[in-house]
Amino acid sequence: MKKIKLLLLLVLIATINSCSTLSVTKGRMLKTPIDYKYAEFNEETLMKDYKIAVDDAIQLSMFANDGYSFVMLSNNQGAGGIGDGSNFKVRADSTIKVPILGKVKVVGYTLEELENHFECELEKQFQSPFVTAKIDNRRIFVFSGISSASIFVLQNQNTTLFEVLAGVGGVPANSNASKIKIIRGDLKDPEIFLVDLSTIEGMQDANLTMQAGDIVHIDPFINYASIITSDVTNILSVLTTGVLVYTLIKGN
Repeated sequence: MKKIKLLLLLVLIATINSCSTLSVTKGRMLKTPIDYKYAEFNEETLMKDYKIAVDDAIQLSMFANDGYSFVMLSNNQGAGGIGDGSNFKVRADSTIKVPILGKVKVVGYTLEELENHFECELEKQFQSPFVTAKIDNRRIFVFSGISSASIFVLQNQNTTLFEVLAGVGGVPANSNASKIKIIRGDLKDPEIFLVDLSTIEGMQDANLTMQAGDIVHIDPFINYASIITSDVTNILSVLTTGVLVYTLIKGN
């Protein structure tokens, strides 16, 4: 009976060692069905301007007289000016609070639309106002392979997928360049685009303008043949050891 229990224990160890294929599969993220219908690329998608969202940090520079002088206002920290580019965080109610102008709704505007909107508001109090705006905290989340992830900060308004991939070191050797997913929008119902960079033809889609909050997911490349071979080798090794131990015990 003791010998049988020992063999069962060895078989259990072999079974545990054979779970590497299952572990790799479970480690995969954001899998899609084989027949999944991805969003289609078009000119608007490739060059679509980002629209301001809640929690964005907006840097505003306001000038009067077509940019010849700062619009000097008191800000949240006391006396000062926002002509030199003060930051304002977009609140949950879709607004930012700007000195003199008060609460201004900004969610849904592109940067160009926001600049025009503020210039119209300032025209009521200043001559020939000039406004520039930028978003400071725009980030992209990049997942590649099984266990690699990074955050890429968008420095420019028209950063492309190529630039993001270059910034994070390219497509890793254990990732699948033919299956790069771009997940965009409300995560409850996002748009998911598929980019294939394994061929030259896929370069056009890689010109996609990235937006804050985009998730770039590069599917892992899993060599099942190698993993299964390793699993079988481990099982045979354990079973061989079990048979050897059993033979020695039986001989004694």
